[in-house]
Amino acid sequence: MAAGGAGPLGGDWVSGERVFGPPAGTFDADWLVPVVREAVPDASHERAREAVVRVWAVLREEAALRGCAPADVPEDVVGSRLGSSDEPADRVDEAALTAVRAAVRAYGAR
Repeated sequence: MAAGGAGPLGGDWVSGERVFGPPAGTFDADWLVPVVREAVPDASHERAREAVVRVWAVLREEAALRGCAPADVPEDVVGSRLGSSDEPADRVDEAALTAVRAAVRAYGAR
């Protein structure tokens, strides 16, 4: 493990802070990667993190456009932006959407 408690996944897994929730409600993509990988075991850490970051970006953009909190953006709006007209969102994106929406509701992430 690297100095300062940072583990191989880039997180502070020693203090336990990320185990229970994002610090002070600040969004932290790495905190949700294990949730996505539990839902989609064959997803790599990098792919899961990419999906979490992408979902969060879409939620924030839509919230800004609608003048609402990220937790209030309709799931179907985000889901349609994650896929294309030819290819719907994949399992990793769907798992990330579920995880991110749950986190913003539970912790008021900003």
